[in-house]
Amino acid sequence: MKASSPAHTKVNARIAELGIAAAGGELGVAAILYTYRCTIACRHCCFACAADRPDVHMDPDQAVAHLRALHELGRVVHAAGGECLIDWDAFAQMIVAAHDAAVAPHFVETNASFAKNDAIVHERLAFLAAHGVAGILFSADPYHQAFVPPEHVIRLRRIAHEMFGRRNVWGPSATDDQVRDFADIARDEARLRRHVRADPPRLVGNAHAELAPFLDLHPVDHLPNDVGWRLRHTGPDCGVEFDAATIWEIHIDPYDNIQTNCGVILGKADEVSPRHVLERGPANANAIARLLATGGPLALAHFARDRHGFAVPDRVHSKCDLCYRARRFLRPFYPDVLGPAEVYGA
Repeated sequence: MKASSPAHTKVNARIAELGIAAAGGELGVAAILYTYRCTIACRHCCFACAADRPDVHMDPDQAVAHLRALHELGRVVHAAGGECLIDWDAFAQMIVAAHDAAVAPHFVETNASFAKNDAIVHERLAFLAAHGVAGILFSADPYHQAFVPPEHVIRLRRIAHEMFGRRNVWGPSATDDQVRDFADIARDEARLRRHVRADPPRLVGNAHAELAPFLDLHPVDHLPNDVGWRLRHTGPDCGVEFDAATIWEIHIDPYDNIQTNCGVILGKADEVSPRHVLERGPANANAIARLLATGGPLALAHFARDRHGFAVPDRVHSKCDLCYRARRFLRPFYPDVLGPAEVYGA
């Protein structure tokens, strides 16, 4: 077992003091995207995950190397996907290797599709806890409950509270009845429309095709400020998403891509460390990141028009909508920056 880095040790101390959710909110998060495969296919999924995505996941050595690099960032580190528990046996092998190397993720993110009975939840959470995982994050909303029975989420939350403690269980504060109601919203297009409009998703991945029609169109040169991943945008640029001090999440996927959310590659983990990406500034990773950081989606759309013939639309639903349209158009020209294929529906 290798010693933890100073940054890792400080984060562990903060988690012990505050719990997973509060520490993550304070320090930001970093993740291995273990796989893009998922047990479900949510309409809002920014990574466009689904069961039919390529059967690619991190091997244990790869995951250990990436977890070690992410633990150097002073952020709360987790394992996510896709659904990282889609192949439990393979994932468990990775967790054992990470524990043995003293780089276990602080928490694991799941959609709770596995939580079919109390026994399997107890078994898997006990295994994670025994191998250095401090908590769990569960998803619950009308998009997930279109596929995952509400009782799975309720069961997972109840048992996770017992095993990890409430402050180490990260998820929506919805009551059990509200979680059950999510499934009803998913089946009612009128209620779903109201939900989408009240809390608009980032129109990337599945959401771009599935949920954009629920939202109003706006002139591309008068787009409203979006709620970003962590902070509200207050102008046309996306600088807060490409600034080391404000970027919400940095992650490494099974193709070794270092990304921000979602589909803008900031480097390859076998060529540059995520720490170096943050030190030099994510906006300086490449020309596309710089355009988005300084000028935003409209600047990227104009670049795509002037350089490659992109037809800039007159009206779009949001900044993310315009950005994703421009990025999908540009992807064949810049596949090393705009990827992987899964995020772009390929």
